[in-house]
Amino acid sequence: MFKRSRKLTLIEKSRLSLKLKPVFIAQLMMLDSLEKPAYSYRQGVFQKELEPNEGVSTNFISKYAQEISSEIFLHKIDYKRLNEKLNEEIIKITRSLSIGDPRSKGVKHTNLLSMQMANLYKDPFNDELLTNQFQSAKNFFNLLYQNKDIHKILYTNLVKQNHHYTVAQPLLSSILLVSFLQHTGMFSEKEIQNYFLTSYFKDIGMSLIPREKFELAHLNDYDKKLFSEHAANSRKLLNGRIPLNKTQLNIIENHHFLNYKIQALISDSFVIDQDKMLSGIESTLLSSIDIIVAVSSKRPYREPMSVFKALELLKKVISPEYPTEFKNLVVFLRHFFK
Repeated sequence: MFKRSRKLTLIEKSRLSLKLKPVFIAQLMMLDSLEKPAYSYRQGVFQKELEPNEGVSTNFISKYAQEISSEIFLHKIDYKRLNEKLNEEIIKITRSLSIGDPRSKGVKHTNLLSMQMANLYKDPFNDELLTNQFQSAKNFFNLLYQNKDIHKILYTNLVKQNHHYTVAQPLLSSILLVSFLQHTGMFSEKEIQNYFLTSYFKDIGMSLIPREKFELAHLNDYDKKLFSEHAANSRKLLNGRIPLNKTQLNIIENHHFLNYKIQALISDSFVIDQDKMLSGIESTLLSSIDIIVAVSSKRPYREPMSVFKALELLKKVISPEYPTEFKNLVVFLRHFFK
């Protein structure tokens, strides 16, 4: 099915690589056809896989995913068309949120948001794409806030979609955070919206890490440093580009402070500077939910942990300072994941 094309010259390779953008193969479903060929990248070589006159079929997408890769490279013309189509579809959904079934709209919305976020991670300096994602996320929050009964459905469905964990993690943790904050009754709609947006964009700094690093089973010291810098890089990438206030940016930069506390408990050699760690009930809850989603999901370097095993770790760093909130979190999670 997949034809071998002639090898490209060095000049052709250089010119081609500047014009190509990687997308997840499932995203091709957004387009009926291409204006330029699509390529795979195998063993250091771009290989043509789909001609414009062939059209885009679900059969091609399925076979490509099984036989070649989860990614395909589109010409920048088709990449732009894909992003425009994604944005059109999201706008179409948000304009009709009050009509029809919130569950089906939410399922489609989460899938489109994830695809749009995947493109943003691959093009983080694209202001238009970032602005579109911010507005899309705000609209999605409105759907969540007005329909508490679909939170678990959307969360479960998103897990099944099998998006890459760098894309799925922000949305999964943000859905769970909204659900929990509404459950507590302690926060206003505006406050919950702010924490949702903070949670959703907190990992954008991951986009500056080479993609191959996310598949490594073992990280060396240099790789660990790259990952540890992503929170600070998130703040730098977002500051002044979308309307996040100083508190939101501070939470983003410090959203791993509980991870560091846990590591300090586990390892005597791990030392943290408490004065540099931003803490407070809001950032603690956001960070706690992020940890629960992360450790209960499979990673290349470890198997998933149960939600309640994760709570045992969190108890040691949350319960002494926020005993009531921790008990509420346990009760909420038991109900959510039963």
